[in-house]
Amino acid sequence: MLDVKHLFTDMFKGLKLELFKKAHEEGESSSAKMRVFGTEAVSDLTAVALPLQLNINADMTVAEVETAFEEQAGLHVQVFRKMRNIWIETVQTDNYSLSKQIEISLSSTSS
Repeated sequence: MLDVKHLFTDMFKGLKLELFKKAHEEGESSSAKMRVFGTEAVSDLTAVALPLQLNINADMTVAEVETAFEEQAGLHVQVFRKMRNIWIETVQTDNYSLSKQIEISLSSTSS
């Protein structure tokens, strides 16, 4: 599971993925109680046959990325953006592309 999270962060600086045991509703936060903290194997979190490949790119919106993980991998994810020194859920900006989220993150650390 950590590989998925590390790959995402490596590809999209200033963003990270968190995995959850249950899905969140559109426009809502995920419950912190449902967060997966890294001890579970991906195979324990999904019924989808592994390995699999997801095509994620910077032009996709957060909502599209979260939906792709849900529908194609059976994984419940939430994208977080680094703002200064804290990580925030992108719930209010799920319609922004990953590249826009990165831009916002970078501008928060350069001011």
